[in-house]
Amino acid sequence: MSERKEKIILENLKKMFNLTFQKGRSESYRNIFREVYMEDYPEDAYPDSFVTIAELHNIAKNLNVGPGKTFIDLGCGRGGPGLWMAQKTGANYIGIDFAESAIEEAKRRAMNIKIDGTFEFQVGNLYSLNFPENSLDGALSIDVISFLPDPFPAIKEAARILRPKAFFIFTTWEYHTVNRLKDYRPYLQKTSFEIKSYKEAPEWKQRQQEVYQRTLEVKDVLIKDMGKFVALSYINEAETFLPMLNDLRRIIAIAMKI
Repeated sequence: MSERKEKIILENLKKMFNLTFQKGRSESYRNIFREVYMEDYPEDAYPDSFVTIAELHNIAKNLNVGPGKTFIDLGCGRGGPGLWMAQKTGANYIGIDFAESAIEEAKRRAMNIKIDGTFEFQVGNLYSLNFPENSLDGALSIDVISFLPDPFPAIKEAARILRPKAFFIFTTWEYHTVNRLKDYRPYLQKTSFEIKSYKEAPEWKQRQQEVYQRTLEVKDVLIKDMGKFVALSYINEAETFLPMLNDLRRIIAIAMKI
């Protein structure tokens, strides 16, 4: 992919997510996840993704950070899962996202959440992070990497800023279709990461299918609650990916910098 085309894709994504985060998910949309996920819905994390409470506990267990350590959230959105992680671990938290509206909301939310460590949010580019080499103690990314036109530079940057033996944990989707990425492990191995675990998320397909089906069933309600532009972003996602789910695989990757 040419640098110009990649830049255009990123700019279009930035515009779309900025507008989406300005409005946010309505309670009617969150109720879809509550009904599908039931006890596995991470209510306190206020997610804008398909992450589950079990996945968040797994990440917290394996990220290997605590008081006095600092982890970064790549593509933090409005900071929900990252702030949840900071509360659970006691570590210092840095959230990075290219959507200004997401960062503004994340800062507002953080002021009303009690965490033991420090927090910081920055508008930034995952391809070029404003941190020194070997400076951070952990990194996570929740359902973000698959949206990047090229995930390799972001994974390379994660390796650059992490200290040796620090963990990078991310959730994302593999696309088992023509001209789409099928496996992130070669990228991790090329960027000084040792893969500790790389597994398909349990029950992800059934849940995602149900979320999409219910989204389409109540699309008129969503348009009324969120406005046409924001609601259509979720409706179009459901229409696009519902027939593709058999060609996808949602994975949880745990890697340690060598």
